[in-house]
Amino acid sequence: MSRLRLVCLGLLIGGAGLVAVHAASASPLRNRLKELRERAEYFERQADWDKACEIYEAILRSDRNLPDIRRRYHHSLRRSWQNYRHRDPSFRKEVLGLEYGQAMRLYNLIQQTLLHESLDKKRVSARSLFRKGLEELRWALGDPAFLQAHLSAAKPLEIQSFQELLAKTWNAMPIGSAREAQRQVREVALAAHTILGLNATTVILELACGACHALDEHTVYLTPTQFRELCSALKGETVGVGLTLMLHDDQLVIGEVISGSAAAELMPPLLPGDSVVSIDKKPAAQLPAEVAQEMLEGPAGSAVEIVVQSSVMGMRTVTLRRRAIFTRSVRYQVGTVGYLQITCFHEATLQELDDALLTLTKAGAKALILDLRGNGGGIFDVAIDAARRFLPAGVIASLQTIDARQNTIYESKNPDACLLPLVVLVDGDTASAAEVLAGGLKDNKRARIVGQSTFGKGCTQSILKLPNTPGGLPTGGIRVTVARFFSPSGQPYSGNGVLPHILIDRLAMLPGMVADDAQLREAHLQAQRLLSR
Repeated sequence: MSRLRLVCLGLLIGGAGLVAVHAASASPLRNRLKELRERAEYFERQADWDKACEIYEAILRSDRNLPDIRRRYHHSLRRSWQNYRHRDPSFRKEVLGLEYGQAMRLYNLIQQTLLHESLDKKRVSARSLFRKGLEELRWALGDPAFLQAHLSAAKPLEIQSFQELLAKTWNAMPIGSAREAQRQVREVALAAHTILGLNATTVILELACGACHALDEHTVYLTPTQFRELCSALKGETVGVGLTLMLHDDQLVIGEVISGSAAAELMPPLLPGDSVVSIDKKPAAQLPAEVAQEMLEGPAGSAVEIVVQSSVMGMRTVTLRRRAIFTRSVRYQVGTVGYLQITCFHEATLQELDDALLTLTKAGAKALILDLRGNGGGIFDVAIDAARRFLPAGVIASLQTIDARQNTIYESKNPDACLLPLVVLVDGDTASAAEVLAGGLKDNKRARIVGQSTFGKGCTQSILKLPNTPGGLPTGGIRVTVARFFSPSGQPYSGNGVLPHILIDRLAMLPGMVADDAQLREAHLQAQRLLSR
């Protein structure tokens, strides 16, 4: 999800619905969105796909009914995934090291998975998968980093001529079966090797990774590193040194020191707000925040050197060793109005939630604020069980799968559910499983929803591991959409999200700008009103 922050525009309250924005406030919003779009298009021209994605995401938070912006966002997101793959050492060293026959078997496996395991398998064909792969290859041939790594000796005119050949010869190729698509993949790989000297495995893998984008925006190939990180995240684990970085006044600083990490155990401690001077001898002034954060990541047991400047300790050099860190998904603060935040849904979330609810009730909480802002989802069944903690009875959600016989209606029958007055905070980054929780509570009239319309990702993905090579090297995995879920009233979440009872819209801001948390203040106000009834 985006790292952009949002600033509050104003409070819009309606009885059964929402009040329209006044023209006086709408005009600055339109001007700001126009400015943001121009900046996103600038970053697209610079091939800075990460920044373009961030800005398009911010625009879509303010208005999701912008088909052209959504198309540009999906395009930028896909290019960002491709760029990440090209620079991921696990992909370059492990996957691109496959022999030609192994690469073809991997393409065939990915093709069969997409054709038969996806929820939208009736809408895809071997031809559509092949054409998306060609598109991926053409983009790669225009990427300076890809060319430097694989075609440093090729002449620009040769590359341009081959791109035109791909479009003219293969893009319109009538492909009627998976076997025919496989034959054409071999033909493209042979032509690229003959004309450009491009390794056949590299070509086949671009075609395979591109094919994953023929289904929807959520189905994607995962490099071995991405696959490991995603599986660890679902267990509540990450590997790193325990620091999050952010920009403050155009300077890279420590944003958070994660408990239980190597950074948290350092004495004297690193503190939020300490300036980062360099990482592994690379000056921080030359590093975007996203790149600097990536440099702190790596395999468990490896080390990173960081130079920091503190107002207390001055400048010092520290070496931190990366290791697995358990990441809590539930945080809370006691009070008459208790505050409860769920950042994601992983395997330990329910136990954390039970512990937090017990602590809050014992401390005398009379009402609760449940903060789901920034929660991008996680394990679907965990979100369903979280809803049961607050809902004594009622339908939570329904699930549509590939096999209609496995469609499921999820209900709550919990006489011991927490019945404290409840306010739920959501925003444009509340997505997927988090929308199931928010929507289930809203439709059952169990909670007052405050904030922004949620992301609108009404589907779930299965994480499929691709087989290792005969030599034992991992080849990554596929995240593929296998189900859609609907609200208790039967409405789809995709493209719609959850509409708050009380909308506090925020205008997108660029990184480093701070927004007043008017949403949280309004949630406290609503909780007090519920208590006074």
